Amino acid sequence: MSSTSLTDAFDEIAVQIDVGAFFEREWGSGIWLFIYLTSGIGSSIFSVCMMPNNVSVGSSGAVMGLFGGKLGEIFCRACESKKSTQGRIGHEVRREQFGAVMCSVSVVMAFSFVPFVDWAAHLGGLLAGFAASFLCFAPKIKTKHYAIFWFIVGLAMNAVMYIITIGYMLNQVEPTEDLEDVCEYYKQYFEGYECQCQLD
Repeated sequence: MSSTSLTDAFDEIAVQIDVGAFFEREWGSGIWLFIYLTSGIGSSIFSVCMMPNNVSVGSSGAVMGLFGGKLGEIFCRACESKKSTQGRIGHEVRREQFGAVMCSVSVVMAFSFVPFVDWAAHLGGLLAGFAASFLCFAPKIKTKHYAIFWFIVGLAMNAVMYIITIGYMLNQVEPTEDLEDVCEYYKQYFEGYECQCQLD
């Protein structure tokens, strides 16, 4: 690994510890793990579909999914009543959380289009986390018909998203032949790169 990749790895670990620990405390380990894993899968699928000729590593797509999950939670809980004092306070808190999350998402997406950053993984993770969150938070809505409605919407969003993207990935995506030799691929972008692997 180069010093840059070590720095990137350290940065991602630091962000995951900070963001991940916060959401895990708020949601619980089960919901956190479900959203994190589905976001990782979704980000990888989007990356393959949108950038099939690139090699991507990292977990930032899954971290973006946690932000998407928070947006989904805020959306679901917007259905709750504002009649009580506690309800009004809850809505005010979620309004502030929405602003903070959107700020974080905007900053990450703005930097997603610089060279060597996988914007598709970031976008895919965000969308996958948002869709997955409906399956987790819709059942927690106190008004039963809203809970059922948004849970069905969540099922539909996940089904449509994965059917379309996986179908496209399997039937339409054809990676370049350069990816058959990973060493040669990296030599195109990194001057003086020495391959340490052995290909059969």
